[in-house]
Amino acid sequence: MHPTQPIYGRRAVLAAVGTTAAVSTAGCLGSVTGGADAEEPQTAALGDPADGTTVMIRSEPAPEFDPQIVHIDPGATVEWLVETGRHDVTAYHEDIRSFMHQPPDRTPDGVGPWRSDLLDGPGASYARTFDVEGVYDYVDKQEVCVSHEVAGNVGRVVVGWPDPDGEPAMDPPPEELPVRVVRALEMFNEKTRPVLEADTGPEGTDTERREAHRTGEHTTTERNT
Repeated sequence: MHPTQPIYGRRAVLAAVGTTAAVSTAGCLGSVTGGADAEEPQTAALGDPADGTTVMIRSEPAPEFDPQIVHIDPGATVEWLVETGRHDVTAYHEDIRSFMHQPPDRTPDGVGPWRSDLLDGPGASYARTFDVEGVYDYVDKQEVCVSHEVAGNVGRVVVGWPDPDGEPAMDPPPEELPVRVVRALEMFNEKTRPVLEADTGPEGTDTERREAHRTGEHTTTERNT
């Protein structure tokens, strides 16, 4: 099993509190249904790809995607849901020309540009299904009081188990990007690379698993997740 990294953000704290409460209640009422063989839910944290997840977007105290990094299976859908403020979700893709700077290419090769419409207030949402394995960086391009990009509001979707050396998003970020974006993307790479390069335990190395995904020779465990 892949090493599990924590989801970065408030949702992880809420999930941990909920889990603690459930365990405490189970101790009073008896054993938990399912026993030791019950499967743990996928978290979409790095190293624990899920078949779908939701990213919250908020403006206070600063524009942010929460969590900033999610890990999903190929074919899974990510939903972005606005909690506060006005935002959008725009791929860092060389064919999107509405940036104040040269658009960086931080999308897997062969994947076209993608972006949401304006997400105009709480409850607005956007969803995208990611069929192609790879690493996808994106940004909030809205300007409300301050440019959300300048404020560093960027995020990442990791799909499957790509070779990090073949992903444009794993390159060092261009220096012409806002300084907070550069720092965030550098942090994303520091967290992503060791997970994609790590051994996978009894199911083999990530290289073996990537090859299985490409050829369709998935293990029984992979087919059932």
